[in-house]
Amino acid sequence: MRDVILYMSMSLDGFVGSDREHPGVAVPEGAELKQWKLDRISRAGAHLMGRITYQEMSSYWPRSDDPYASPMNDIPKVVFSKTLSDAEASWPETRVARGELTTEIAAIKAEPGPDVIVWGGGRLAGALAAADLIDEYRLLVQPLALGRGQALFGQLPQSRRLDLVETTPFPSGVVVHIYRPEHS
Repeated sequence: MRDVILYMSMSLDGFVGSDREHPGVAVPEGAELKQWKLDRISRAGAHLMGRITYQEMSSYWPRSDDPYASPMNDIPKVVFSKTLSDAEASWPETRVARGELTTEIAAIKAEPGPDVIVWGGGRLAGALAAADLIDEYRLLVQPLALGRGQALFGQLPQSRRLDLVETTPFPSGVVVHIYRPEHS
């Protein structure tokens, strides 16, 4: 069974989005962090994302020559949306998941292949966390305090304990924290 791994940039004060700055672009990542991310996301069996993230990424990655472009374009994508009709035309290797979140994730996890990743998208990530559908959190904590914004865990129905598996600091000031839910 495949794991669902969340990659999410967040501020020191726990926000994944804000009207002030976006925690994923506020601090230049540096070569070491970029290579760390490339080494991991290149092995993913699929990228899971919500409609808004899909629309932002599909308008950028197919025309980009950034090193991230290859894994973003080549690895299959699954877009969770009730309103998107056809994603394949905009970005090849993309399918739309319209069903109930728990059912769709169970089906994706049962498919053969490597682990799947959720790359950003605060609403989808929050819904996955609230439904306890994330097997591993890879949180890229930025040296930035926003003071307000969208919290990753704002949708949790109750508190949840996570086990710290690893931390990796980078010269940019970003620290990657890897957690797994206690029940895993």
